[in-house]
Amino acid sequence: MSMTGDRLNSKDNAMVQSAFQDKLTQLRANNCEELPTSELAILTRTITRLRRDKMYTRSLQVGETVPDFGFIDADNIKRKLYEVLERGPVILNFFRGLWCPYCVTQIDAYENIQPELARFGCAYFAISPQQPQTALDGSGGYQVIFDRDNKIARDFGIVYRLEQLERNLFESWGLTSAKMNGSDGLELPVPATFIVRKDRIIGFQYIDVDFRKRCCPDQLIEELKSFCDRP
Repeated sequence: MSMTGDRLNSKDNAMVQSAFQDKLTQLRANNCEELPTSELAILTRTITRLRRDKMYTRSLQVGETVPDFGFIDADNIKRKLYEVLERGPVILNFFRGLWCPYCVTQIDAYENIQPELARFGCAYFAISPQQPQTALDGSGGYQVIFDRDNKIARDFGIVYRLEQLERNLFESWGLTSAKMNGSDGLELPVPATFIVRKDRIIGFQYIDVDFRKRCCPDQLIEELKSFCDRP
């Protein structure tokens, strides 16, 4: 690619990142900053607890091998992660559910970069404990995986248990654990994004216990460039 093309591409990436961050900022203003002080305090306390517990250090790290897991693809065929990795890298995006506007914003943004991911031969999995009938159908060219009881997320070390105050808060919003998780589980995954290389090694990871912060789509593209060859 020419230098002019590089500059234009960098400009486009900056615009994508800016638009994505603007959406997250607007969500924060509309959803969090307008919450009653008591409710915001509960959410803040959970973030503080997870930081204190150093969840980031307990999750799978860059350079580690990911565990294999099975799933049912869009054609109702049983597949394995390792099987998909034989063809190219995979992005694993763990999200809480479509009841979370930050998750929806992130998923929409990642859907917009599907053509670029395809050029890298990269598959994209959106993984959530939310019930399949209320989650995405994968029509955007990516695979949606129902992670019952957070089994996959647990293997990646990103699951935390909801404390009573947080459960009460969610239920006051009409979000029962059964509606969020498709089970009676009282746990959620911390939103996290991993790029797994063909050799099953984690090449990139983005984890933040603050649910309002997410990995920008253009950052994924830049990371893929660092260890992938464009076809």
